[in-house]
Amino acid sequence: MDIGCAVHRRAQRIARASFAGVFLLLALMLGVSSVSCAQFGLSRLPGYKVLQTLDYVKRFYVDTVDNDELMDDAIRSLLEQLDPHSSYISKAEAEEVNSELEGHFYGIGIEFQVTRDTLRVVSAVPNAPAEKVGMRSGDRIVAVDGENIAAVGLTTQKVIKLLRGEKGSMVTVRAKRGEQYFDFKIRRGELPLHSVDVSYIVSPGIGYVRLNRFSKNTTSEMKEALAKLSAQGMQSLILDLRGNGGGIMQEAVSLASLFLPEKSSVVYARGRSLPKQELFAEQSEVAYQDMPLVVLVDEYTASASEILSGALQDWDRAVIVGRRSFGKGLVQNQVSLVDGSLIRVTVARYYTPSGRSIQTPYELGESKAYRQKFADRYRHGEVYSKDSIRVGDTLTYRTLRTGRAVHGGGGITPDVFVPIDTTGGSSFVGELLRKSIDSDWVTSYYDGHRKSLRASYPQYKDFAAGWRLDTTMVHDVLRAAAKREVKPKGDTLTHNDSLVLGWRIKALLARQLYGFSHMVESLNEHSDEVQKGVEILRSWESMGRPLLQPKGNGAPK
Repeated sequence: MDIGCAVHRRAQRIARASFAGVFLLLALMLGVSSVSCAQFGLSRLPGYKVLQTLDYVKRFYVDTVDNDELMDDAIRSLLEQLDPHSSYISKAEAEEVNSELEGHFYGIGIEFQVTRDTLRVVSAVPNAPAEKVGMRSGDRIVAVDGENIAAVGLTTQKVIKLLRGEKGSMVTVRAKRGEQYFDFKIRRGELPLHSVDVSYIVSPGIGYVRLNRFSKNTTSEMKEALAKLSAQGMQSLILDLRGNGGGIMQEAVSLASLFLPEKSSVVYARGRSLPKQELFAEQSEVAYQDMPLVVLVDEYTASASEILSGALQDWDRAVIVGRRSFGKGLVQNQVSLVDGSLIRVTVARYYTPSGRSIQTPYELGESKAYRQKFADRYRHGEVYSKDSIRVGDTLTYRTLRTGRAVHGGGGITPDVFVPIDTTGGSSFVGELLRKSIDSDWVTSYYDGHRKSLRASYPQYKDFAAGWRLDTTMVHDVLRAAAKREVKPKGDTLTHNDSLVLGWRIKALLARQLYGFSHMVESLNEHSDEVQKGVEILRSWESMGRPLLQPKGNGAPK
């Protein structure tokens, strides 16, 4: 049974049994006066005084106020007194939120980059509206529907707001290409929001798939990626859930079904008004139940990602590599209000098959303290040392096949800890990154060498093997940095800074030449987590499989 559906049906029954309360909520949303509500005999309901207060402010407050904003703030403040994940989503925000879960949106189809208040097209999506009218990589968008956007304060969110819109609607985009200007009239179309944004063979026989969210299309995208990798000789897999904040829980269960035997427990939920609901792996026509598997997690891995990684860990099915995940184990029921806005109210807690709670402990209404717990991971050194990990639940749980010890009380603790990378260069390199000096240099270099680069490196594998940041280029980067008053100590780069700058610029250039997925592929060559995953899978019998056994049975310590 789908837990979300069960919650929704129970909520409907409760709503029918509490018609008066629903009527009062409608009154609040539609602006019915407190006097009218009193005439209906609703003045003794708990929410009446809220309506009474808003009604009085609307009628007598000294200044004109926006009643809709007051209502939004009232609902938002009410939910903030609960757990950290119950929330209010305004009508304006609801469309974007739903598009992420639906797996699509309506726009023009470009991958873009905002640097130094300039919007640059990194690539035009093949067969998407922008590409069909002639937009291409390197174009600089200077105006949208007559509004000049080449100004201070341009943000990614503003760009998204300008370029997205209703299906079939028109938008006029002015772009600069070299010294020429072009006006493109583009009809917005449906564009996918892919869950699987990177997949490739990372090492002979080892596949790599990066999953960025759980939406309605996640399972089908995953099956397609795995089929292609299998055709290329994949015999083991790295599933990258780093930075994946979750999404649709049922998709996590569907993915688990690819790796677990049918009817294996994946997750269960229980709440005050919700009896235990348990979800199981389903029969899958394509299964990878015997394939060696490594799952990468970090402190930003949350919710549905933790359900999947927790189930695979509890069944001793995968080696979890990285750092302790976020710890979001609460079930929210999403309810649409009459004006199109949404509320998400926590109705239950998730538990992994072994009985562990994923959720980080919290106090009602103390969301600031809850967020501070996340920041404390850095302050207490948890992201640098496994010995500094602190969890709220000190109970020991046992995995379901081999009986290994695992812990709950806030996220999934990995089987193999990999500290956060602290070798990312000096403060000089950090300032280059923060001010986008490296990115700006790559843009300029690409514009001047586009034809020769494509001729010399027609495929990414040629570029990966052959291109290097040479001494002349390094001096050019340093000159660009000096113009913006950024200089290394002693005016020379350290050996480590040279290495970091080299692989970062190479990755950014790979994005310009071949797209986002190849940038990630380039960065993964220097990722400690990915390289640890490759190491484990290369030596699965001597290193990987023993990690799934209890300590003392030959497992590495």
